[in-house]
Amino acid sequence: MSWKDLVREELKGLEPYRVTASDARVRLDANESPLVLPAEVREQLAHELAATPLNRYPDILAGELRAHEAEHLHVAPEQILFGDGSDEIIGLLAQTFARPRKNQKKAAVCYPTPSFIIYRIAAISSGAMPLEVPLKPDFTLDEVALERAIVAGQPNLCFLARPNNPTGTLWPREVVEKLAKTHPGLLVIADEAYHLYAGENCLDLVEKYENVLILRTLSKIGLAGLRVGFLVARPEVVHEVEKVRPPYNVGTVAQRAAVWLLTHHAGLLLAGVEEVVAERERVSAELAAAGATVFPSKANFVMVKVPEATRVWTTLHEHGVLVKNFDRAGTPLEGCLRITIGTRAENDVLLEAFRIAMPAVESKPPETPETPPSAEEQEETAGA
Repeated sequence: MSWKDLVREELKGLEPYRVTASDARVRLDANESPLVLPAEVREQLAHELAATPLNRYPDILAGELRAHEAEHLHVAPEQILFGDGSDEIIGLLAQTFARPRKNQKKAAVCYPTPSFIIYRIAAISSGAMPLEVPLKPDFTLDEVALERAIVAGQPNLCFLARPNNPTGTLWPREVVEKLAKTHPGLLVIADEAYHLYAGENCLDLVEKYENVLILRTLSKIGLAGLRVGFLVARPEVVHEVEKVRPPYNVGTVAQRAAVWLLTHHAGLLLAGVEEVVAERERVSAELAAAGATVFPSKANFVMVKVPEATRVWTTLHEHGVLVKNFDRAGTPLEGCLRITIGTRAENDVLLEAFRIAMPAVESKPPETPETPPSAEEQEETAGA
C-alpha cells in the first residue's frame, strides 16, 4: 500500500491553489487595493514594529486588536474571532459545523455559484458535501432555487458573499435575513470582504438572529500583506469555533501593524476605498464604451464579458496588463474577465490596452486560444 492510497477520495478532484507569477507592469488580477502607504506612514510603522518582541508568541486572542474592532463595531469582544485572513475562518466554520444531520452521510455546505472558490475547498476538506446553487445568467441570485436547495439539502452552512467574488454582484440584504428567519437551524454567513466598497452591510442582523455570522477582512482596504480576517457572531458561536482555531494563528507583527494603522490612519484607508469607488464607475463606463458587457459591481473590481475573452486577455498581457481570465467553454463565466480597479494611472494603461485588444478580436486570424487556468486556479483567496 502506498502513501498515495491514504489521500482522501474527496481531495482527488481538487487542485492546489496556485497564483501564477507575472512580470506585468500593471497587475489588476488579485482584488487588492491600489493604496500604497505614504513613505512617512511606512517609516512610523517601521518604528512601531521595531519594538515588537519577536521571541515571544503572539497574543493568542489578539486582545488589543479585538478590543479595537469591538469598540468600532459596537459589539462585545467575545463576539469576534481573528484568523489568518477570512479564508482560514471559512475553513474553521466548515470544520466546526460539519456534523451530518439525521439521515445524512455528510453535512452539506451551501453557496451560490460562481462564487468564492474557498467555500468549495473548505466544504470538501472538512468532509462535507458542497451544495451549489447556480446564479442567474446576469449573476443575480436565484432566490427560488436557493430556497429549494436549502429545503431539499438541509445544509449546515450557507455562505453568501456580499458583494460576490468574482462577479461583483451585491445580492439583496433581505435574503440574508429571510434565510436566517425561515431556517433557524441554518448558519447564514454574510461574507463582507468588500462591504466598504458596497456601502452597506448585515452587521446589525447578528443582534437579531443567533444564526447570522459576518466575515470581514483587512485585505481589501490596503493591508492584504497582513493576512488579518475576522468573524463577528454571537459569543456562543464564537466559543465553538475557538475550539478548532489554531493557537497563535495571527502573528504579532500583523496584530501590531493592524492596530496601529486602524488607530492612526483609518481615514487614509477609507480615502483609498472612496478613490476606488470613483474609479470603478469611470472604468466601467469606459469598458462599456469599448464594447464590453460590464456587469454591475459593488466591489473593488468589475466583471466584463467580451468576444474571444482569452485572446483579449492575452493581448492585455502583451501590453503589460494582467487581469483574471475566467473564460472556459461551457461554464457560467465563459467569455468573462475580472478586472481589479487600480490607481487612475494604472486604469488608464488598462483602458488604452483594452481598446487595442477589442478590435484585435475581429482582425486576428483564427487560432487555438491559450487555455486559461482552471476556475480553482483563477479564484482569489480573498475574500480573503
